[in-house]
Amino acid sequence: MTRDPHEALPWRAALFDLDGTLIDTRPGMRAALEAAFVEIIGTDLGCDRADLSLPLDEMILSADPDATPPLRRLLSAAFRRHYDSGCWKVAHVYQGAEECLRDFGAAGVRAFVVTNKRARAAGRLLEHFGLARYFDGVEGQLETGRPLPKAELARRCMEIAGLDPATTVVVGDSNHDATMAASFNMTFIAITSGAGPLDPASADARRLEVRHLSDAAALVLLRPQGGHHEP
Repeated sequence: MTRDPHEALPWRAALFDLDGTLIDTRPGMRAALEAAFVEIIGTDLGCDRADLSLPLDEMILSADPDATPPLRRLLSAAFRRHYDSGCWKVAHVYQGAEECLRDFGAAGVRAFVVTNKRARAAGRLLEHFGLARYFDGVEGQLETGRPLPKAELARRCMEIAGLDPATTVVVGDSNHDATMAASFNMTFIAITSGAGPLDPASADARRLEVRHLSDAAALVLLRPQGGHHEP
């Protein structure tokens, strides 16, 4: 599909997930989680089944469903110490991420990050990997307090930036991103090579699936797809 250069794009803004979509942070997050469990309870048993896409408290529960609230608080504090002390750097940018963001910016599509990660930690990652300059804003969890649903984070982002859900697309890799998009009847572009978990789409979902971020850019900017090549 080709586009007349004078034709208006259907989307004016994009809400990007961070972990598993733009940056693969799983190695550092798992290392911090295992270190926290060893420090607090003496074993990292169960960490291999943790859902790293969840907010921290829920992530800990996915590793240890029997963890009491006091134990979860201890594990959360230990995780943050280990993650902030250096585990956060154990990550890499997914192939095509910077090209995708650069193309969005060149076409006038505003980009934002909406993430279950703490906003400060997300900003640090984006700065470290040279991606911060492509974003107009980052909405994430607060340093303290109960985590907010991702849909609430998206609502805050759109209100602050003055975005219209009808012209905003969600780019992500997990069920959390799909739910966030559905909450505002936004189109969800699912990156199927991301970290997930990602269930099959429901019949009524406004969902488009691509393998890589380069194909997401092609889809949003109405260009021919298939420009991505595996190394």
